Amino acid sequence: MTARSALLAPAFLALLGALAGDRAAAQSVAEFYKGKQIDLFIGTPPGGGYDQYGRVLGRHMTRHIPGNPAIVYRNMPAGGGRQAMNHVYNVAPGDGTAIGTTLRNIAFDPLFGEEATRIDAGKLSWIGSLNSEVSVCVAWHTAPFRTVADLRKAEILMGSSGPTSSDTIQARLINRIAGTKLRLVHGYKGSIEVHVAMERGEVQGRCGLGWDSIVARYQHWIDDKKVAVLAQFALRKHPDIPEVTAILDLAQKQEDRQLVDVMLAPLEMGRPFYAPPHVPADRVAALRRAFDATAKDPEFLADVKKQKMELSLLTGEEVATLVQRIYRTPKAVVDVAKQIASGG
Repeated sequence: MTARSALLAPAFLALLGALAGDRAAAQSVAEFYKGKQIDLFIGTPPGGGYDQYGRVLGRHMTRHIPGNPAIVYRNMPAGGGRQAMNHVYNVAPGDGTAIGTTLRNIAFDPLFGEEATRIDAGKLSWIGSLNSEVSVCVAWHTAPFRTVADLRKAEILMGSSGPTSSDTIQARLINRIAGTKLRLVHGYKGSIEVHVAMERGEVQGRCGLGWDSIVARYQHWIDDKKVAVLAQFALRKHPDIPEVTAILDLAQKQEDRQLVDVMLAPLEMGRPFYAPPHVPADRVAALRRAFDATAKDPEFLADVKKQKMELSLLTGEEVATLVQRIYRTPKAVVDVAKQIASGG
């Protein structure tokens, strides 16, 4: 190699690199995805609710993504679902060929000091959520409780599957916000045992019961007036039960409203889907619009109806806004939320 050619070689390689970059930048979303697959990492085992939502979405979303990539499911339940989010955030390629879904509370782990979740939730590429969830407190029909006012007058025994379960946390929250007198009975191994205890009269009700679970599994409780729905826990009232008091309506002080906001944000998050940080903006936009289109797709809706699934769409932009708002919660309010959640 001559001295002149040695000088030209780096410049020639730089030119080739620039041309390759220009070609990649000029590549359309459809050209990128054509012939590829998207790995959907699901932070729960097969058969659960998150898995169900993930697989139903994946079956139909491929039709709405430019280039129609295949969607392949990768269940990754280790760490209580945290492995899936950590993998998508820190390991998976950030080119739009990996997305994830996992337990709704995990995105807020860093806010509460949970170090096992190694993410910055504000940097995730949020795609959307299929269902903002509403949780309720119910009283069995033999108990003399029908409203929040009744819960202020006398003590009610509420069954719970553990001191840090949603049953317990929501009972503590309404006691703090509304001055109610819910007394918890722990030790039941899951919701089924709590329900059996209600029927036997061991306890008089429970909190932390998803309205979607009632619709899918316990609609006969409503039809036969076996339970009274006392309060609903969500940042938006469920359209099925507009007459039922919402916890947010009971929060009179700003600190209480902030407390409700930060503690119920995971319910609003519902069934979230996300991609890694730094995915090219046009691919994030394509995934978000494909998500939105899927949620209105007649074939998707028929599939959802067949499986008795609840839908309440949040766009990717709405999820991102929610995350940013919750991470601005004052530390003093977060500390109170941590205390309620831990039973301290």
